[in-house]
Amino acid sequence: MKIQVKENNYTIDIDYKNNEKLRDYLIQNKDAKFLVITDENVFGIYSERLKKLMDGLNYFIYKFPAGEKSKSMENYININKFLLENNFNRGDIIIAFGGGVVGDISGFVAATYLRGIDFISVPTTLLSMIDSSVGGKNGINFMNLKNQIGAFYFPKYVHIDYSFLESLDQRNINNGLAEIFKYSVLRDREFFDYLKSAEKLDYEKIIYKSLNIKLDFVRDDERDRGKRQKLNLGHTLGHGIESLSNYKLNHGESIGIGTIYMARAAYKMGLAEKDFSKDLVRAFKKYNLPTSYDFETEEILEILKHDKKIRKNLINVILPVKIGEVISKKITFDELKKIIDLGKENE
Repeated sequence: MKIQVKENNYTIDIDYKNNEKLRDYLIQNKDAKFLVITDENVFGIYSERLKKLMDGLNYFIYKFPAGEKSKSMENYININKFLLENNFNRGDIIIAFGGGVVGDISGFVAATYLRGIDFISVPTTLLSMIDSSVGGKNGINFMNLKNQIGAFYFPKYVHIDYSFLESLDQRNINNGLAEIFKYSVLRDREFFDYLKSAEKLDYEKIIYKSLNIKLDFVRDDERDRGKRQKLNLGHTLGHGIESLSNYKLNHGESIGIGTIYMARAAYKMGLAEKDFSKDLVRAFKKYNLPTSYDFETEEILEILKHDKKIRKNLINVILPVKIGEVISKKITFDELKKIIDLGKENE
């Protein structure tokens, strides 16, 4: 399957055990130097596949320890030093080969080194395939705050090969499914029912469906000022939970919990006719996803005061009114406190 993102001039290929399209793209740029950025876990599994992909090309590999803590200023500086020491210029290319951490820091380096060089995204986790590899958001964590420093910068090409999912444990698959559930709550009841009831998931179908939902929100709002903000369903609270857990909870898990809390709060506020948070809880339990996290509201509010969505002391929250429809509200922090407390009750 292929998705052409005309607005930002890049192609997404979705395939299975097929290196040829990626190899063809690389060979078209054979005069460039390539820096493959990856983590130690991914490199340990796919070093031979990577060598075959890059055979005959002028390439370097930069790898770092796997995990959210590697999305750091230190790594960002070290990668830039590596590029400079190896004389990378604007005609050269970065390849992000890994999950969301690899993709986020690679995209930020590409956006800022020499004020921008090309990069290619090769996501290897379900979450990065359906979320962070597209849409143009990238960045690093700073002072234990998620994505505090970053840029909007789009890849030149995205190659999604869902055979990479075969190396993931079930928790990491489910981590991506939590974000996919979010897409269904945003836009598509039929998609939610499929995810909830399917005995065996068709990964090509759910990746293609998820990306089209995401890109529909990104289209004409790449800087996150309008309709794209609805993609933040579950994220305001979820990022706080992720930070509070010291990243023991994965990104998707945290966003899933945030989505459930917002759905429960929306019902109690009278915005939703049905308490469909119960449907979410049942669906999440099917995939062994966490449905709650114990935290003090005041503690999480301190983290959320650094949220990137704050404008004039108001924060934008996304509240689902039914599966397939959400609304956006600009609220004060006092109102946010009430919403969080409503979401926590009666678990």
